[in-house]
Amino acid sequence: MIAIRLFLSLCFLTGLAAGQGDYQQIDLADFVRHPEAYQGRMVEVTAEVISINADANALRLYDAPSKALIGVSLTQLEEAPRRALILDPIHRLSVYGRAELSGGRLIIDAHSVTARPIEMVGDSSSEFSSASTKN
Repeated sequence: MIAIRLFLSLCFLTGLAAGQGDYQQIDLADFVRHPEAYQGRMVEVTAEVISINADANALRLYDAPSKALIGVSLTQLEEAPRRALILDPIHRLSVYGRAELSGGRLIIDAHSVTARPIEMVGDSSSEFSSASTKN
């Protein structure tokens, strides 16, 4: 298991280093409203993972502020990084790839993915410790 995590970390760091080049971070609300404007562009999207196909060839991301559902094709990634997405509890990803129109919906054909930390709204540990000291 440690070897898998080490390999996954290495893949994500490699993806991060390679993924910063010509990719454009996009407004997800606009991405959903006007998908044709992004056809063929190299894009960067960061959102929450809501599902991964069992064959690890695709996943879906959700962005709460824009309420955007984003389809991501993982077929260009090697098998090991795709399998690692299933094995490790990754909840937030940055996806770097080409936006393609498929059946009227915009899909990102991922070139690389990078795990991102989950953004916490409040510090629940301080709430727990103050609640436990009151008893």
